[in-house]
Amino acid sequence: MITIMDKKIAYYLRTSHYLQNISTQVDKVEDGWKIYKDEGISGRTEFSIRPSGKKLLQDIKDGKISSVKILRIDRLGRNVQDILNTINIIHSYGVPINSLSEGITTLDDKGNVTPTTGLLVNVLSSLSEFFYHQNREKMLIGIELAKQNPEKYKGRLPGSTEDLDKYMNKPKTKKILEMLKQGNSIRSIVRILECSPNSIYKLKKLSQNVLN
Repeated sequence: MITIMDKKIAYYLRTSHYLQNISTQVDKVEDGWKIYKDEGISGRTEFSIRPSGKKLLQDIKDGKISSVKILRIDRLGRNVQDILNTINIIHSYGVPINSLSEGITTLDDKGNVTPTTGLLVNVLSSLSEFFYHQNREKMLIGIELAKQNPEKYKGRLPGSTEDLDKYMNKPKTKKILEMLKQGNSIRSIVRILECSPNSIYKLKKLSQNVLN
């Protein structure tokens, strides 16, 4: 059984590419901290599928971590919704996040969200809502334009009775599109999201015809 004394302070580091200087993050490391480092990982890559991000979340779930240190909030990610999801997952296990440069500690000693964190989460939530509606509006405009070309717009996926708009707004569909835009290979997407290669090929072709 893991006791309070056994738990470690986690320090998460991320760089967008291998040549980026990580020394400003490393300089903050103190003795006894457990390091989780993702190098060459885009901030738009979902935190839970990054190698060290995934490992950190698992260690938090296993009760091995007492708190998480980061240099800045943007080390968690560049996608507003993913940052919110990551914060909420970590908080669900009573683990606070401390942003060193920004001077933010997300939970107090009793495990309650601090006023500063509440404000931060509200701002992030508002931005997430804004970006969702903005992207949805762009997609609907793209569909309307594509309808003017019957060769490109079919209304439904081939072999499917599902409405295109409904399909494109599915969480898994959005995740596949996001990973494609990030340059992930079809093989890696199949492995991570446990979906069929054919569905990715169809979605890739559909997005090129309708959304671009």
